[in-house]
Amino acid sequence: MTIRARLALIYVAAIVVTVGLVGVLVWWQLGSALRTSLDDALQARAAAALTSIENNGQAGLQEGDATAPPSVFVAIFDAQGRLIDATASTPPGLTPPAPGVVRGDLIFGQSTYAVSVVTGDGGTQVIAGGSLEVIDSTLDRLVRSLLLVGAIAAVASLAGGWWLAGRALRPVASLTAEAAQIGAADIERRLPVPSQRDELQLLATTLNGMLDRVAEALRRQRMFVAAASHDLRTPIAALQAELELAADARTSVEELRTALRAAHGDAVRLGELATALLDLAAVDVDGRTIVRSMVRADVLVESVVRRVEPLARQRDTRIVQTAPGRLVRVDRVRLEQALTNLVVNAIAYGPPGSVVEIVANLDPIDAPGAREAGTALSIEVLDRGPGIPAELSASLFEPFRRGPGAVGSGSGLGLATAAAAARAHHGSIGFEPRGGGGARFWIRVPA
Repeated sequence: MTIRARLALIYVAAIVVTVGLVGVLVWWQLGSALRTSLDDALQARAAAALTSIENNGQAGLQEGDATAPPSVFVAIFDAQGRLIDATASTPPGLTPPAPGVVRGDLIFGQSTYAVSVVTGDGGTQVIAGGSLEVIDSTLDRLVRSLLLVGAIAAVASLAGGWWLAGRALRPVASLTAEAAQIGAADIERRLPVPSQRDELQLLATTLNGMLDRVAEALRRQRMFVAAASHDLRTPIAALQAELELAADARTSVEELRTALRAAHGDAVRLGELATALLDLAAVDVDGRTIVRSMVRADVLVESVVRRVEPLARQRDTRIVQTAPGRLVRVDRVRLEQALTNLVVNAIAYGPPGSVVEIVANLDPIDAPGAREAGTALSIEVLDRGPGIPAELSASLFEPFRRGPGAVGSGSGLGLATAAAAARAHHGSIGFEPRGGGGARFWIRVPA
């Protein structure tokens, strides 16, 4: 069932319930008013008959009482309970009521009468009664009128609810049709935002925000593919040319060895690039490949230092490390890989003969909404390089981003892999300039 149909039915149900409740209230109030009016009229008639008897000194009914309407009767009983006089419409077999009865109902055959009793000083009782058929017929007519009004109101409310629901949902249908036309080819297209500040404006704004994020992700994916293709094309083309040279029969032995050495270098570069891409894919997004284990923080840092020692000697860079000898629970492989990438960048971008510092600390996690309570492992990598250019700050952790002055032929995936490892740990990564030059990179993960 569509939302429009549900809204129309809810509107009909609300109208029907409202009319029903109002109808019941009107029916009850009218019936109560008619009964009270009848009882008062009967009481007044019985009192008038008794007064006439006492004033005239006779036991008979006056002419006005004798000619009462057929639906009303008056009967007089003496102190011994004998019927003295009665109007023609008095039900046969009427007996005096019990002592103390003032009002009540009497049933004779198929008719019900409301009666009022007045007792004189000598014990004379005057009973005035009226049939309830008039009240019942009036209430029956009211019920039929209310049912007719309810049926008309239900039909009208169904039509009106259907129209109102359609009018209210028309902008939603327009947004749906507009969204259905947005594809990968026109990802920059956005939904029209209504001018009125209501839920539809909020919906359109939210959907446009989602489209902005999707467009940004798609642009990053295209940039990633383009950059990966460019980085793969160069060594593949070089490898192809070198192999063609090696296969040429006119190539000398020395040229053949040179071509094979160059081909080996390009093959190594391709392998490193493929490994970096696989590592980035392995730890990205949701951390499904994260396998936590216990490791000492200082051992983890020392392992990273041993990895980068050859590059540090080549660049004449000294590494200073500080880490506590406490156990942490992290994915050692991924975290070492992320930290290694940060240290390699610090060495590669720093001037020869500089110092790279690695500082690890254990901090309590007290941020509201933290995914894990307890302790966080914070590791800082500080260098004295040229710092981060302002134009690279917003996209520093995106794949294939290289800064000016980079040493070697890196793939530009180091920081992206480190950021993916931090996200996989449900942690964070960032950087800031250092006073006196250089940069401070940090990674913080629950441990």
